[in-house]
Amino acid sequence: MHDVFDGVAMWRVWHLFGANEVRNRYRRSTLGPFWVSISMGVQALVTAFVLGYLFNQPNERYLPFVCLSLVLWNFLLNTVCEGANTFIGASDLILQVKRPFTVYVLQTLWRNLIILGHTVLIFFVVAFLYGLFPQPVYLLAVPGLALLLLNVGWAAFLSAILATRFRDVPLIVQNAFTVLFWLTPVVYMPNQLGGTVEYWVRLNPLTHILEVARVPLLLSSPPLESWLVAGASALVGWAVTLLAFARFRSRIAYWL
Repeated sequence: MHDVFDGVAMWRVWHLFGANEVRNRYRRSTLGPFWVSISMGVQALVTAFVLGYLFNQPNERYLPFVCLSLVLWNFLLNTVCEGANTFIGASDLILQVKRPFTVYVLQTLWRNLIILGHTVLIFFVVAFLYGLFPQPVYLLAVPGLALLLLNVGWAAFLSAILATRFRDVPLIVQNAFTVLFWLTPVVYMPNQLGGTVEYWVRLNPLTHILEVARVPLLLSSPPLESWLVAGASALVGWAVTLLAFARFRSRIAYWL
């Protein structure tokens, strides 16, 4: 717990590292990180056009949904996948500088949060075009995004610990999310499935984690079930992660 608290207290370090990584990634680029926003916008437009035609969904309802879903999913996917390589990628610093391990996890989370801030602008442009203007229900997005960050945080942290010992973990995580993409309502709405399929999709915790962050921005209120599942997932996930961190923290440097 001292490592976690000290890592959070060193916010200037992980804030600087994360921001510098974003700047270096797009150095000498005219649009910088906004290339990610443009790419996301094109992907959402094509996906909504094709699947909207197949599912017979109106664009004014389906395009904002797909756009926001892809933005949140890519944030979740990139953070957890990059989180699996956090300690491995920072091995030189870990072996030379005594610093809380939590700093490197927060650095990964902050870097992807900055990119999320750029890409989510595409959704607000689409929402404005289709008349989805901000309403009081937007306030529910604050606890929803907080639950999303908490769940992404423990998943990235736990993946980083396991990947340090087992180098196959990053590939396992990446392949797992390839499958989970189709088992999570990202490019389709849960009520489009119906019957047994919808029941199994709603058993997926990622469905509810996305719902609490996505639905308020689409001017609806998330169901109580989604709040409970997302909250329980965060509590259980962090409990397991902190137990694993307490057990293996002293070995991370040796595994590197």
